[in-house]
Amino acid sequence: MLAHLIFKTGLAAALIGSTAAAAAAFPDRPVRLVVGYPPGGATDLVARVLARELARKWGQPVVVENKAGASGMVAGEQVSRAAPDGYTLLMGYTPEVMLNKLVYRQMHYDPITELTPIVLAAKAPLVLAAGPRSGVTSMDALMSRKGTPLTFASPGGGGQQHIAGEMLARLSGLDLTHVPYRGTGPAVTDLLGGQVHLFFATIPPLQQHIASGKLRALFVAGPARERLLPDVPTAAEVGLSKLQLSNWFGVFGPRGLPGALADSIASDVADVLTDATVVKGLSEQGLTASPVHGPAFRAFIDAEMRTYRQIVSDTGITAE
Repeated sequence: MLAHLIFKTGLAAALIGSTAAAAAAFPDRPVRLVVGYPPGGATDLVARVLARELARKWGQPVVVENKAGASGMVAGEQVSRAAPDGYTLLMGYTPEVMLNKLVYRQMHYDPITELTPIVLAAKAPLVLAAGPRSGVTSMDALMSRKGTPLTFASPGGGGQQHIAGEMLARLSGLDLTHVPYRGTGPAVTDLLGGQVHLFFATIPPLQQHIASGKLRALFVAGPARERLLPDVPTAAEVGLSKLQLSNWFGVFGPRGLPGALADSIASDVADVLTDATVVKGLSEQGLTASPVHGPAFRAFIDAEMRTYRQIVSDTGITAE
């Protein structure tokens, strides 16, 4: 009995030691960072910043792979099915890691149980932008279009941008029809071309077009005005105080990712996101570095789920 106990104790110690050694040795080959949307959106931007800085830190290539489709679920499913060894990670945006579970009747993976939250990376409030052919130059001008059918884009059904548009319709009485796209880049292209009238997005894909006057920012769906858009009012300032929605982006791995390895990756990402140059670079794109990991990140996701479960219930949003 004593020999058996000693054997089990030794085996447990060996397993713990091998897991810690694996985390310490990680990575010894290239790492894939999968993005569920085409290049041009905020998720892709955050991924490329992290990939560049982590490659320097790790001494291994970190390759961003854009796997667009199904509101990020093509990428989410691919990562959920990957080996839990840290070499396939997801740069997750809220739909594929959380919201889709609330609005899709059927998914091929469960984002809550089949993905491992590693670290929250960045946040950014949504901005409502009007296209050049909409004839809308302010929120007052938009409200004067009540009774006129208008369209709003999103980078995929069920995400925050879709939810924001449905909330806008509900709170304002505007007649808005949702037009889903396979990512932010294609949606911005059609907004500029006049195929859709409105689009909620973070600042990065809109910034140059707002600066050039091609797009008009109507309001920021956050608690305060944005430094990059000081003349654009908040939702509360235009009478829509309930429309407070921010995008967030985090790094996720497959289910079964060893805790020591997840903690090691999270620590390295957090180090990158506290670097002054990285923080400034993200800020200049309208993104706030927000490193949170461990139990605090899981608690953040749980709180977001509670908030959006109520919104989805109130608006009746569904996606196919």
